[in-house]
Amino acid sequence: MPPKKQAQAGGSKKAEQKKKEKIIEDKTFGLKNKKGAKQQKFIKAVTHQVKFGQQNPRQVAQSEAEKKLKKDDKKKELQELNELFKPVVAAQKISKGADFKSVVCAFFKQG
Repeated sequence: MPPKKQAQAGGSKKAEQKKKEKIIEDKTFGLKNKKGAKQQKFIKAVTHQVKFGQQNPRQVAQSEAEKKLKKDDKKKELQELNELFKPVVAAQKISKGADFKSVVCAFFKQG
């Protein structure tokens, strides 16, 4: 017999997502309302297997680490932009009765 042809490798993401949801629902049918820890752990394991496929934990952890690094880089970039383009400091208002010598000037704080 000739080897079987593989199904469409580049299928749409929505179709793949629907297939995954169907598989999860079929494997966990009747277990979602169970309160036992074993059933909940099984449901979690099945959903993880279906969503992430045959990826090993290292690859999953590595992709999570990459996402975190990208997020940190964006934060740093935003912080640099805020540092370069500092907002204008409004004049400081001191209430009556407050010791004006103990209040630090807003411009001095900013540098």
